[in-house]
Amino acid sequence: MELTSLTIKDRPKSLVQIAQDAIRRGIIQKELKLGQPLKEASLARPLQISNTPVREALSLLKAEGLVVSVPHKGYRVFTLNQEELVAFCELRFTLEAQALRYGIERNPKELVQKLHGILLKMQKNQDESMREEYLNLDTLFHISFFKACQNDFLLGHYQKINSMIETMRHYISISNEATQKSLENHEAIVNEIDEGKIPKAIELLEDHIVSWSKRSNIEFS
Repeated sequence: MELTSLTIKDRPKSLVQIAQDAIRRGIIQKELKLGQPLKEASLARPLQISNTPVREALSLLKAEGLVVSVPHKGYRVFTLNQEELVAFCELRFTLEAQALRYGIERNPKELVQKLHGILLKMQKNQDESMREEYLNLDTLFHISFFKACQNDFLLGHYQKINSMIETMRHYISISNEATQKSLENHEAIVNEIDEGKIPKAIELLEDHIVSWSKRSNIEFS
């Protein structure tokens, strides 16, 4: 199993962090598929490290929700059925909606400037060759709510599920049509914020996150 994402880009403090970062990238970027069994030796080989730090990394990634342990079988990449996907998106919306409310209340000027700046970059990264950069900007857009809300506890909870969110983005935004629709949704949310219509912005955010999950045909299991 040759995985181009499983390469050392920046050297962290430990081999465990190297393995954790590399496996996380592999899952997010779909080189390690949803539900795929994860063999320690196969993951360790391209990183040129032993199985032990890989084993520890998989345990840490379990805490992020990216992998699950199967009794007597080791680990596999997470999956979500339709009901679980909706429930997960409801959690995500709950956190983001509150962070957006607090961000607008506590740091409105900086938040709006940040969102507009990200939108401009998203508009310039619509082409398929720029898909990865667009998805990174999508992540930054939503994390901006939490940076502006000035609540480290909210941010901490969101960061615990952000890797799962990033993974799902890579399964959703697989076409120019999908990223165009995503861009339109983000633009609409910012337009309502600009006009001071916060309840409407929250409503659009819910439609963007939760309503999509209820009508999605994406197979996560």
